[in-house]
Amino acid sequence: MRRQLGTALIVVAIAATATACNNDADASGGPGAATSAAPAPAASQGGAQGGALSMGGTATLKGKGEGVQVGVTLKSWVDPAQSANKFMKPSPGKRWVAAQLEIVNTGKAAYSDSPANGVKVVDEKGETFTHSMGEITAGPNMPASVKLAPGEKTLGYVVVAVPENAKPRSVRFATDSGFGKDTGEWTVTK
Repeated sequence: MRRQLGTALIVVAIAATATACNNDADASGGPGAATSAAPAPAASQGGAQGGALSMGGTATLKGKGEGVQVGVTLKSWVDPAQSANKFMKPSPGKRWVAAQLEIVNTGKAAYSDSPANGVKVVDEKGETFTHSMGEITAGPNMPASVKLAPGEKTLGYVVVAVPENAKPRSVRFATDSGFGKDTGEWTVTK
């Protein structure tokens, strides 16, 4: 009985991990889901009085490690974003949007992260949407993982699937795959 219970728990853990890793790109025409409603982050770097930055604004964000700090700038916003691969497209009822971010290591220590994991698009209802697998015609994607020495930078698009009728209002970014203590936020429009 214990062995069966242990095996069942392992199967549930694997299924939960697979579900969490699911993306919203659909190469087969089947549904995918990568949305979640979440409250606003506790710490936010924005413009005046803590409001969201505008396009081109830079948020200075600290990472979890000693001396880890980055400057993150929203360089471009694409809505809708067009697939660069005829076999990969958003699921039915969804569209892709994309945020081009520039991340500069402004700290004293190396910055190592998977930046796309820290990106969220927030719609007018407050629902958040996370990154999706997909390449777009606007330009190259953000690397899946980066390791930047002080002074180095990276630039790329992060693709996010949103419902076809969603009205995105902001893009959020946090270091440490979204678990960093600071969050930058930028206002976007279609």
